[in-house]
Amino acid sequence: MKTLVIYGTRYGSTTRSAELIAETLRSQPGVEAEVIDARRVRRQKLGSSDSFVLGSSIAMGRWKGSARRLLPRLAATGRPTAIFVTAAGTLSGRKPGDPEGTPVATTLQERETTAIAKYVDPVVPPTGLKPASVAVFGGRMVFFGKEVVNNWDSERVRAWAARLPDLLR
Repeated sequence: MKTLVIYGTRYGSTTRSAELIAETLRSQPGVEAEVIDARRVRRQKLGSSDSFVLGSSIAMGRWKGSARRLLPRLAATGRPTAIFVTAAGTLSGRKPGDPEGTPVATTLQERETTAIAKYVDPVVPPTGLKPASVAVFGGRMVFFGKEVVNNWDSERVRAWAARLPDLLR
């Protein structure tokens, strides 16, 4: 199975997730995985892949444009596709302006459900794409050059990626 892992990123966390997903997929027997920036995807890349994983960073509540524009093209292939978004702010459980150390009032699972409802559900289904799996990961948020959130978790990425081969067949 050839899987194309595609990403659109702002601060690099989505790239790191895509690379780790591909590495995890390659560790499975019979799985090949290639990583590519969404801005560089061409028709022949889509045509030669059996399945896809598409990831986008979320900033100001929006997908990276290059990743979002691929959704209808991936849907048109009819091939299995998994989706992930990097939503550091939502997964942090804090609101902008909260003082450092403000307690988080929700569980990680609740924050993930919120992120899917805000960033995946309104964007993906209208394109006709029916994802084989959806995940939300942490990442980095930077304002005016200062990192305000860094909650990227490689183990969560790796655990999701390990389940993908069965879901993408």
